[in-house]
Amino acid sequence: MNITLSIVMIVVSILIPYLLGSISPGILIGKYIFKKDPRDYGSGNSGGTNVGRLFGKKIGLLVIILDALKTIISIWAIYLICKYVIKEGELFMDPSYYAYIAGLFVSIGHTFPIFNNFKGGKAVSCLFGIMLATNWGITIASFILYIIVLKWKKYVSLCAIVVSFINALISLIPIFSYTSVFGLTHNYIYSIFLFIMAIFVSYKHKENLKRIINGTERKITWMK
Repeated sequence: MNITLSIVMIVVSILIPYLLGSISPGILIGKYIFKKDPRDYGSGNSGGTNVGRLFGKKIGLLVIILDALKTIISIWAIYLICKYVIKEGELFMDPSYYAYIAGLFVSIGHTFPIFNNFKGGKAVSCLFGIMLATNWGITIASFILYIIVLKWKKYVSLCAIVVSFINALISLIPIFSYTSVFGLTHNYIYSIFLFIMAIFVSYKHKENLKRIINGTERKITWMK
């Protein structure tokens, strides 16, 4: 076991994903193509939902995909380096745990981007990227649940919160350990990671929750 290398990889798993997460496609597209900063309009964040309301659904979808992609790249890159580049036994943690650290910090970078005055999105696209990068079974289950809740309540923010916690809960079901991506370790550490993400997403949507309670939160109109 190489303690120095292990510590270096923890730092890399924090720093690189955070910096990658701090690159905000919504802000870049808004400023350089539409000459508007999405954070100055609507909900005031740079995520796909707000960008879609400002610049159209296709642009919003593009931003969601790019935000999810940077999350997937961060998780897979760190995991594959720890698993296949570094010699087995050199690290004091399972390679999957470094990947989960990367997933958390790319989300933090997305939400508090150092390149954009620490004002970014709400990590929903990052959560989507995390699920795609770690477990295809839970991804399918959460997508179905998302559509059901969205059709029922018409609140995007509420869907994000509900699904984030459901993801964490169903990750405790043993059968989903067989649907992991790249053989990532799915145990209580993975579930704790998802619960942390659920709390993080909920915290970023606290104002939305207040508006839902007050009846002033905007509902979607495109799903009948």
